[in-house]
Amino acid sequence: MRLGDPLREEALASELAVSRTSIRGALRILGAQGILAARPRKGYVLKQNASEIGQEIDLPASSDERLYFQIARDYLAGRLPESNTETELMRRYKASRHLVLAALALLSEEGIIHRGKGREWRFRDVLTSSRARAQSYELRLMIEPAALLLPSFAIARSDLNATRALQQKLYESVDPGASHREVFQTDAGFHELLAQLSRNHFVLATVRQQNRLRRLLEYESNLDAERVRTWCREHISVIDALLADDRHLAAKRLRQHLENARLAANARRKVRSISIPGSKQESDAAAQ
Repeated sequence: MRLGDPLREEALASELAVSRTSIRGALRILGAQGILAARPRKGYVLKQNASEIGQEIDLPASSDERLYFQIARDYLAGRLPESNTETELMRRYKASRHLVLAALALLSEEGIIHRGKGREWRFRDVLTSSRARAQSYELRLMIEPAALLLPSFAIARSDLNATRALQQKLYESVDPGASHREVFQTDAGFHELLAQLSRNHFVLATVRQQNRLRRLLEYESNLDAERVRTWCREHISVIDALLADDRHLAAKRLRQHLENARLAANARRKVRSISIPGSKQESDAAAQ
């Protein structure tokens, strides 16, 4: 996109599969950061060419998203029972019913909770079950490599090169004190870009949903700098195959990357089940 190009709420909401309210909030933030300019009867327009935007854009999480993560993480840490009412959650988090219901709606959309009797909400085992996590990787292995081979897949060299540069930067700079958020966003952004290039909305929705679940499970884990460097190399190898117009090789490398990630995740969970007494993970491991 170029300087002066308009950003339409309706078109962006449709493309990104989110509400116009969310788009409107994001546009206001980008306007405050000087990336967009408000124009009468035109909405927001770019203040510079998209290729010239050098700053990192950090959009804050919405209130319902913050509560969504807090509820899920409290459950994972054993601080919440499997069954809760709206009133109990309102009291615990000092939140309005509207905010609690919005967070519960997000959790329900992800399949993390479901309605019980009356105002009761119950957690599913998707966050704590080893089998559920294995099924998550099975889904990703089935969808993500195959998406690279879809007839609709389009190689966008500028986007791939930009993502490659981010992977290389992280590879060279990561250390145990690195930002968990930056590391996760770089990882998730790679997988989401490939899904976007498939031009298949269902693939993109699935990858985004899996990224949100992974964020819950991995965001707070100890940072393994060497593991991060490994998957940066693997990401770069996939991108290089795509830039060479070899989608079959890229799909093969992506499948191997996901297999490696599954093995690493299994190893981390075994360690956590031993090191966190009383955690949901420990109880799950004991039941195996």
